[in-house]
Amino acid sequence: MRTIPRPLVLLAETLVIVAGALLVFLMLLTVADVGGRAFADSSILGTVEISTLLMVAIAFLGLAAAEIHNRHVSVELVEAYLPPVVRLILAGVRTVLITLTGIVISWGLLGVLTSAFERGETTSGILRLATWPMKGILLVSFVLFFVVAIWNAINEFLDMKEGKVVEDDQLLAVQQAIDDADDITDTVVAHRTEEKK
Repeated sequence: MRTIPRPLVLLAETLVIVAGALLVFLMLLTVADVGGRAFADSSILGTVEISTLLMVAIAFLGLAAAEIHNRHVSVELVEAYLPPVVRLILAGVRTVLITLTGIVISWGLLGVLTSAFERGETTSGILRLATWPMKGILLVSFVLFFVVAIWNAINEFLDMKEGKVVEDDQLLAVQQAIDDADDITDTVVAHRTEEKK
């Protein structure tokens, strides 16, 4: 499998760090709000609004990194048993479908973002926070995710076209992990045997 361009990886990893920092901030805000309610009989104004908006960023900023590191769920029940030419056709169809889906979703999110910005859309709570920044984060997250997903799909198609079995790398990694586990097991068993003597 061809590698993803380094700037794209760095951007995705940076967004994961931002999501992690926002999660820590959200936890601290929640603890402070609950502590204020329990001990000082007052809460932090707008905690629910802030939390709601932050959850959007936290949930979606890591999409591209998850795709880069192959962390999304994928199920292959039939494809692995199909002839290479059929798998190549399916890889091509998959690439086209991912591209079309990415265009439709990104276009729709751009419309939602533009509409929210033009109308000055805000939350309905006390703080009346603008919603467009989080809708912008949602758009950027999905665009970046689809760029990575399309990149992966195209490269998978090209690898198959060149006759490279995509799973070879994965099988080698699994076999290496099994071999490493066997080595560790042998070492532990040998160590315990020596202790008993």
